[in-house]
Amino acid sequence: MFEAKEIIHQSHNWVSLVFLAILIFLALAKVFYKDRLLHTATLFVSNKYLFIYFNKEKNDILNLFQFSLFMVQILALSLLFYFANNLWQFSLRLNELNGYLLLVAGVGLYFCLRYLMGLFLAEIFNIKSKYNRIVYDKVSYFNNLILWILPFLVFSAYANIHKDFFVKITFLVLTILLILRYSLILANNKKLIINNLFYFILYICALEIAPLAIILKLTI
Repeated sequence: MFEAKEIIHQSHNWVSLVFLAILIFLALAKVFYKDRLLHTATLFVSNKYLFIYFNKEKNDILNLFQFSLFMVQILALSLLFYFANNLWQFSLRLNELNGYLLLVAGVGLYFCLRYLMGLFLAEIFNIKSKYNRIVYDKVSYFNNLILWILPFLVFSAYANIHKDFFVKITFLVLTILLILRYSLILANNKKLIINNLFYFILYICALEIAPLAIILKLTI
């Protein structure tokens, strides 16, 4: 005999609005910082503009370009985590739009908390200039990483078949790019890190691990 089962149709129309918001922020960056956006998109291939832009922006890091890319980071990462939660069901709290908004708050809080903690420690140990240099490299490479991830996110959102496959591929690409990102940061700042090894270890423990543990505890 056939058993009647309730079919729940989930509406993901809001996902299209998220992609629209991402496109708006990218359009802002392209209109006002066309060359900068192009150079950011190719950082994994060529980093020759990284030091040039750092010298130009080290006293004005919180500009429209960085704000636009920061919003793209938050929206895109939260969407990827949302798709991952749908696939692996880490938490029922993270389903639907309310879950996505919770992820946006968690990702945004993580980045802000990590940056503020870094500034605090940099002031205490009087290494603000060194900290700004490494953070600028990290942010720039992460902007590049997000731009590479976006096409995979689109497939993960709109693929009619093999949706789970695209989500897994997106996470695999993200992992590979994160490893490449850290390798490039270490290579670009090798001398600085070796000369300040204690502070670098402190940075890893306090600014990479601790904020993530706090946000995961609050979110999941």
